[in-house]
Amino acid sequence: MMRAAAWAIALGCLTTSAAAQLPNQSFQVVPEVRHATVGDPVTLDFLVRLDAEDLLYDTVPKPTAALRDGVRILSTGRLQREPDRTYRGQAQVAFYRTGRQAVPIFGLPFMRGVKGMTRGMLTSDSAFVEIDSILPPGEPPLKDIRDVVRPRWPGWRSIAVVLAVVLAIIAALIVRRRKPKRSAVPAERALPPIVREPYDEAVARLAEIEREEWPAHGETDRHYDAVADTLRRYLEETGAVPALTRTTGELMRALSALPPPHDLQQRWGALLGAADRVKFAGERPGPATAEAFLDDARGLLERWQAAASITDV
Repeated sequence: MMRAAAWAIALGCLTTSAAAQLPNQSFQVVPEVRHATVGDPVTLDFLVRLDAEDLLYDTVPKPTAALRDGVRILSTGRLQREPDRTYRGQAQVAFYRTGRQAVPIFGLPFMRGVKGMTRGMLTSDSAFVEIDSILPPGEPPLKDIRDVVRPRWPGWRSIAVVLAVVLAIIAALIVRRRKPKRSAVPAERALPPIVREPYDEAVARLAEIEREEWPAHGETDRHYDAVADTLRRYLEETGAVPALTRTTGELMRALSALPPPHDLQQRWGALLGAADRVKFAGERPGPATAEAFLDDARGLLERWQAAASITDV
């Protein structure tokens, strides 16, 4: 009787929670590719085996801890039960750092009624993916692509900025006409004005693309092509480099001849390279990835314009 009571107490301790894998359980995560480039969607295959007395509370695997910097979960599907009582599913993850990267650990809440376990957590095995740079061999190493922290402007704010610039230009023209003509400044002393119109046009164009919500309607390629065209037109109109008729590789070589910061030049290659994969390789990222791509393009324009203004001063 005393031994039976001891076993009852031990089983009672298991009724609150448990983690990791118990006997007759397994949660395998297998990446479909062993090598990928920065920002590429990596598909993960899930295979879950349970004990005959196990019951899942949820069939959508979720990370058991906060994601590391440079890792983003693009989508997670619901597990489907197979005839042999196994469960199969998939998720897509993107990595933004190079080298050997660990796949996030996923978990599934479950119960095992026979053993008196009301709630436990089945965690997945470890898996790794080798992430390569998108730059060709011999180029400078690609730095981490980090999310740009910035306030999200609503659409009316962008329109107000464009209108303010237009009104400022009109006012400047009126004042210029009223001023008396002065002797022309010698050519060697004249300084070129700082041109900001291409930046404002690019920001307004990105706001229009965001409002169209093309990825949500299955037009991901149109979304990526419009963002890439906006970036190229900005470089062309500011006179930085001829960008509309060059390939991404030719454009990167031209940008490498410009002054630092070189990390911004590498971000041009990362964004335009992602657009090339959608246009020429048939990739179709999800809406969340497409939205992040537009945000990264807006952040790159802000940082590039700020660097250009400092250089002009």
